[in-house]
Amino acid sequence: MRKIVGRRSALPLVAAIVAAVFLPAVARGDGGAVELVPDTAVLLAKVSSGGGGNGGNTSSASSATNIFAPASYVDYHEIGGEPTTVVDRYPFAAGSFGGGPTYRDLVYVSNPLGVGFPGFSEFYKSSDGGTTFRVPSHNPFFTEPTGTEESGGGDSHHAVGEVTHSVFLIDLSGGCVTMNISRDLGETFSSNKLGCEANPGAIDDRQWVATDETAPDGQDVYLNFNNDTGCIATSEPGCSLVFVKSTNDGGTNTAADFAASPCNAFTQTAIPGATSDDEPTACPDPTDPDLWISGPVVVDKSNSARRHTLYIPFERQVGGNFVIYLAKSTDLGETWTRHPVANVGPHDAANIFPQLTIDTAGNLYYTWSQTTGNPDAANGGGETDAYYTYSTDGGATWATPIDITKETGDSAVFPWMVAGSPGQVDLVLYKANSGLNPNIAFYDANGNPCNEGDAGCKPNTTVWNTYFGQSQNALNTGANFKLVQISDHPIHTGGVCTGGLSCDSSPQANRDLLDFLTIDYDHTGAAYTTWADDNNSRHDTRQFFSRQLSGASILKGQNIAAMNAYPITDHAVTDPAGDVFDATGAPEVSCPAMDILGTNAQRTGDLLTVTMTLNAPPTSLAAITCSKASATGGLWGAEFWAASNPVGNTAIYNNDNFYIAYRDNPADGGPGVEAGAINSISPTFTHDEFNRYEPATPTAATGTCFAALPPTPCTVVITASLTGLGVKAGSILASVSGFSVYYFGSEQQPPGLRIPLGTSNLADAATPFDVNGTGTTP
Repeated sequence: MRKIVGRRSALPLVAAIVAAVFLPAVARGDGGAVELVPDTAVLLAKVSSGGGGNGGNTSSASSATNIFAPASYVDYHEIGGEPTTVVDRYPFAAGSFGGGPTYRDLVYVSNPLGVGFPGFSEFYKSSDGGTTFRVPSHNPFFTEPTGTEESGGGDSHHAVGEVTHSVFLIDLSGGCVTMNISRDLGETFSSNKLGCEANPGAIDDRQWVATDETAPDGQDVYLNFNNDTGCIATSEPGCSLVFVKSTNDGGTNTAADFAASPCNAFTQTAIPGATSDDEPTACPDPTDPDLWISGPVVVDKSNSARRHTLYIPFERQVGGNFVIYLAKSTDLGETWTRHPVANVGPHDAANIFPQLTIDTAGNLYYTWSQTTGNPDAANGGGETDAYYTYSTDGGATWATPIDITKETGDSAVFPWMVAGSPGQVDLVLYKANSGLNPNIAFYDANGNPCNEGDAGCKPNTTVWNTYFGQSQNALNTGANFKLVQISDHPIHTGGVCTGGLSCDSSPQANRDLLDFLTIDYDHTGAAYTTWADDNNSRHDTRQFFSRQLSGASILKGQNIAAMNAYPITDHAVTDPAGDVFDATGAPEVSCPAMDILGTNAQRTGDLLTVTMTLNAPPTSLAAITCSKASATGGLWGAEFWAASNPVGNTAIYNNDNFYIAYRDNPADGGPGVEAGAINSISPTFTHDEFNRYEPATPTAATGTCFAALPPTPCTVVITASLTGLGVKAGSILASVSGFSVYYFGSEQQPPGLRIPLGTSNLADAATPFDVNGTGTTP
């Protein structure tokens, strides 16, 4: 059966039952300046007396001492998988967008929400290098973009213009590709369905976007996607790999602005066939009965002789063999030819998307994940490993494929690369502590799939984490990448279905993580990545972000020096003043009561104490006034992940995203302190909401904000019992993130439902930090 991936079903309220596994982490230091979460490259503490840098316990980092920040919640309650991360690392001209620094390193993340109600993709922005994120201009109840017709939600991908700094966010409904363009650094978008309204018969899947704003024929924007009309309706003539182009930077975002390519499926023009791969065609791979899966279009922006050449990675299944291919255009997308890269035989090489990146000298790097065992065996081909190959001559010849994860017992999926200077490449992927084929949900004593309930059949309890790899010598056939774990807690347990749409209809592992993650870098060559995480009590998929703070850059001559400026000092952070936003995502700098200036956490036995510094005392009146959207009150507190047993009325599985907060919302009674999990589903079915488990201990907040004559700034001190939340003894408290939020309505839940009568929106967030456990769990 042809693999069609990328489109997701309506948002599920209940995920597949998988037992969660926690890997304890223990703080360990040798008197140096930096401590890491054990067995990871994640910063635990930066001791203020020792300064920053690469000192301290770095034994679990890579040979280049790459250290990553504790993971940020991209948003404290939004859900969705397969995140795209893009950094605007390009220089801003003097006076451009209000002046400011030459480089801003704005970070944009998007993820699909689902094709159910209301159907849109989430978009997030960070203006502080990824330390905190927010949802730009949006509907305060749905958190969808405001003032646009953006729709779809089946897939998302985005790119940034290297000259104009425009953001191009594409979405997918299954019947068209939606282009959303922002000319104001991701704050607002125009939207257009690129002519699909007149062609409802089009069936498309997995769209990608890239830019080349210095192209010879204009400021080019490129899209590629699969036109599946033929291969879904009939077995012939087959699916088509389609290419769409704009030479005017998207213009006013009309269908005419994206009609500068002879391969234009949006107008349903005839797609010319090809008699051979060498024959130039208007479309990258027209009417191909063997087309299996395709990745994103990539443009050569180097100063090499191949500058402006376009490439699209894809795969065919030919006679049972998987063949890695490359579509190539040397005339700005006017014509395309196809070139085989590697024939990997019957080993399934679609786990999931093939992906290509290009360094500053025009060298190509191609990555994918494939099975390594007997393809005919009952275990689905066994372990999956990440591979890559490279070409120094524009794809004419390729190195023999190189296994990046060749150790036995560590299946890997979703590899994604980004290249910098020649031979310098970063990589991100999901890697398991098991060599089971990821698609197996239940297995027998021989490692073969079985049906739940059969004698000797047990659930797949594989533990998955996010790994980063770096090579300073990727143009070499040797062992080039050293992988380090950059997730501070497991992101998923069980199998990972890589079968695309078939995951929804067959008894395979679940598809909570969806189909990919990406990586990018800033102007210094530091890595930035976002991953999906469903290791919580409902298996609702959340997004976590991390960035490289120190270590080797992939840009020659650059130095990564973010450690000293990173605001973490031993379980505490500071936060700048005046960075509050109203409930629609617009700046609201005159709201001191919602303005977080700092957060710290202390753990004493069973108790967690969080101290927040605010610019003014927290009150419901201040939240109502600052929301600009009829809020009824607010919450001030912190969110964190911890290993736990199920507690409360909505938890099903182990582990969760917890919170402790001071709430002042008259709709819920008088002000007080509470603690619980963010695992209720919002009334709009678009995000998770606060679910109170316990009044905290004590029930009243303390601190200078509650003095008779409170100073400004002032402090709020809140304490909660971790046992009351179900948190396991010794668990790491990961991504402790201070927040202030607006609340609309009441947290009360109708009997038998996990849906509260209210919803919330972010006002301010602080940089996260980790509080390590004791190293013992029940």
